[in-house]
This record gives sequence, structure tokens and C-alpha cells, in this order.
Amino acid sequence: MRRFVPRLRWITLIISFVLLTFGVQILGKRIYDLKLPIMSCVYNKDYLVEGSCYTITEFGEWLISSLTLGNIMSVLLFILSTLILIVIFGRILCGFICPFGFIQDVLTFIREKLHIPAFRFSEKTRNKLKLLKWILLFIFLVGIELCELCPVRAIIPPLTGSGFEMDGLSVLIAIVVIVGGFFKNRLWCNYCPMGYFVGVFHKFSFIKLKKDCTACTECGVCYEACPMDIKSIYTEREKEDITTSDCIFCMKCIDSCPEDKAIKTTFLGKSIYSSSRENFHENHITYGKFKQKKDVSKLWTTSKNEEEVK
Repeated sequence: MRRFVPRLRWITLIISFVLLTFGVQILGKRIYDLKLPIMSCVYNKDYLVEGSCYTITEFGEWLISSLTLGNIMSVLLFILSTLILIVIFGRILCGFICPFGFIQDVLTFIREKLHIPAFRFSEKTRNKLKLLKWILLFIFLVGIELCELCPVRAIIPPLTGSGFEMDGLSVLIAIVVIVGGFFKNRLWCNYCPMGYFVGVFHKFSFIKLKKDCTACTECGVCYEACPMDIKSIYTEREKEDITTSDCIFCMKCIDSCPEDKAIKTTFLGKSIYSSSRENFHENHITYGKFKQKKDVSKLWTTSKNEEEVK
């Protein structure tokens, strides 16, 4: 199961990227009645399904132009479908479906193959950068031309030959995101306003990340593996539900955890993927600043004294 889920995530990401980015070229048609809460750029002439990001950031103008007797249903359908998708899937859409998420994961894959260590912001720096996330979310919700700043618009449309008409600031942001994303896992996802908007509803989502605090050995491997730098995965000692607005459900914390069912993903309360000691031995990972695979097997090895007591 441990090997299956990471592979499933890659397969899903690849298929989603190809269809959502080159869908019109492949299928010869576009789906107009559905919008996904992901970064699927509307300026890409070959997108299969439009991302909700453009409609949300331009919602006021779009609402005024569409709010007629004939188009009222499309407005209601957009609001209802977006909320339903957010509640059912939450930010697993970021981890498994988003085309730009796939591009960032490819950058990480290349870096790891080159044995280049990942870069991590210090906790102090991350706290300061939280302001950037709120600023982008504000721009996103009030419709201050986020598309003119969005790196996705500067990167994905040129891949399909849709043109490249961006100003200097947009190009600069795209370069920073790509170069930074090579060294920092899922850099854009840490500040993506679309993703954070979805994450705000995490308390209502059917999918959750949960932790058995009694099984946790406080090794910190889950935190080191998390591309979103969610420290509460490691530090939480009481609550079972450790889902946050930042979690993209990439499952890397579960893959890295050496304890049985210490961390798990649930859907409607039922476990769909959990950590395992047995499988951990088969899937040691390289993470953080360590160049070699970290052996944490002693965390669960019973000492001779403990065995004698038993």
C-alpha cells in the first residue's frame, strides 16, 4: 500500500497535467460546465477544464455580466459545484490534481536525482512570509488582477503555444517561483491563494489528516518530510485532527512515519492510508539536509530490559 499511494499520486498528477493542459488538442473539445478549484489557467487555449481561480478573482465583474435570467443557473452551478468539490476533496486537489503542482513536483524530482539538498526557510522567516500569503489571498478575493501577477499564466500557456504576453513583473515572479521551486519543495503551494482559499474550509472537508498522539515517538521525521513545513504535524500532542489550511495531502508525512497508524488520512472518518512500521523499512527516504537515508528503526526497537520486564 505504501508504494502504491505515492505511485498513484504521480500517475494521477501526470494524467491530470496532460488532460487539463493539453485536453483540447487530445480530445478535441472542452468541458465548459465544470470549474475545478485548482490552478488550471484560462489563458491556456487548450485547457480541458477551467480552474475556478479566474472566476473567483473576477467574480464581481463576472456576476454582473452573467446575472441574467438566462445565466442565473450558471452562476449558482459554479458556486455550488466549487463548494461541493472543496468540501469533498479539500486540498487533496492540490496534491493529486493541480497541473502547476505537478510542475513543482517534477522540479523536486530532478533536484533529488541530482542529490541536491532541499532548502528550508527558518521558522522565523516562514512567520514573516505569512503576510505574503494573506496579501495574495486578499488580491485574489477582491479581484485586483491577480492573473497579471500569477506565475501559472506565465508558465503553462507557453507550453501549449498559447502565446506569451506578460509584463516584466509577471516574468520575474515566474522565474523566482521556478528557480525557488527547484530548491524549495512546492514553493508556490505555500503561498498559492487558490489553494489557501480551499484550505480555509478544511474543517468542513470530508478528507482529514489525523494523528494518534500516543503512537507518536516525537522523532520529527514527518515535519522534515512535509513540503508545506507544517510543524503542528510533529508538535501536536493532544488533538487527533491535525488538518490545517496548508496541508495538500501529498501523504509524505505518512510515507516517512515509522510508527503503525500514528498518522493517517481519513475520508468521512474512515482510514484510507496510514503509516506503517513494516513498510517503512522498505521505503526509507532522503529528506531535509541529510544526504543519506536516515535510519530511525531504533525508535521502535524494544530494549532487552523492557523484554525482561515483560
